[in-house]
Amino acid sequence: MRIGIYISPSHAVPPNENNILAPWVLVAELANGLVAKKHAVTLFAAKNSKTNAKLIHGGIEPTVLRRHEYADPDAYRSFVIAEELALMREVIVQAKAGKLDIVHIHQPVERLYPALLAMPANVPVVITFHDPITPQRFPAIEKLMELGNIHLVSLSQSQQRGVPFPFAGIVPNGVDTKLFIPDKHVPMHKKPLLIAGRIVEQKGFRDAIDAAKLSGIRLLIVGQEYEQKEAKEYFETQVNPHIDGKTVLWESVVKQEHLIGHYQTAQALLFPIGWDEPFGLVMIEAMACGTPVIAYNRGSVSEIIVDGKTGFVVDPEEGVEGLVAAIKKIGNIDRVACRRHVEKHFSLKAMIDGYEKVYSALLG
Repeated sequence: MRIGIYISPSHAVPPNENNILAPWVLVAELANGLVAKKHAVTLFAAKNSKTNAKLIHGGIEPTVLRRHEYADPDAYRSFVIAEELALMREVIVQAKAGKLDIVHIHQPVERLYPALLAMPANVPVVITFHDPITPQRFPAIEKLMELGNIHLVSLSQSQQRGVPFPFAGIVPNGVDTKLFIPDKHVPMHKKPLLIAGRIVEQKGFRDAIDAAKLSGIRLLIVGQEYEQKEAKEYFETQVNPHIDGKTVLWESVVKQEHLIGHYQTAQALLFPIGWDEPFGLVMIEAMACGTPVIAYNRGSVSEIIVDGKTGFVVDPEEGVEGLVAAIKKIGNIDRVACRRHVEKHFSLKAMIDGYEKVYSALLG
């Protein structure tokens, strides 16, 4: 198949920033995986991206590199959208020239509508949503669906809940099980608890802090502080006052190599989310390293964690008390079972095969 994969030029593929940018990481792995399966893959992404696929960037550099030039956030957003549309026009050119059998869009989605009007009707367009599909998005998605060649893919069953549009399939994210591996050399009693991700209220950092303190176990926070007003206020009032370097530690660098080491040396990953997370890549990354996950039962959590076998799914109404109860039982979890669960259901191969199946079905 001749496959075109598109992602916003906001960042390079893969990203080289100290931040969690899962869609750009996953697109890098998907493109390379499809090339390895002998497909002709064209990646439409920012200049300086590294890929085994053919790269078309249209001369567009990662827009994040120019963020400092814009004091007004709205002006920067307009610049990003203009660059995204310009890159999508490169996709249209290739599609009209008959060089693509199918196009796969990852980020963004709705605001590409003006460019997608020019997409040849005989070229199927697959859209993967990496964010919740809220009712506020329905009108824009409806316009996209009216084009006739748009096909939606979700990361989980829960992501489809309440969405009044058909889906071409569910393809969970995958993790590189050759990279995320267990480390059996660290004594369990020395391992801290871990929480990783964007330091925002919906990720439940305060609940993790409270649960760790009540359990008497050190907590390592790995995540970046955000400059947005609400996120900054949350960090300064709910998280930072508890970081003492002894019972609660914080590391702001979120590069992949750092995360792997932290997963390997953690008793458990805490995931007390306060929203319906569409997937939660950190869960499968942790389990691939043999680390169980303790999470509130929201979004895709119950589809990813096998309760009592690869971690614990906690009723959000139980709150911190539920997390503490699960932490006390974490020694009952077989870390080998965590690893095997990911190998079977959430490997890169499973993700790549899943998308390949969707493409083949749409192309008949």
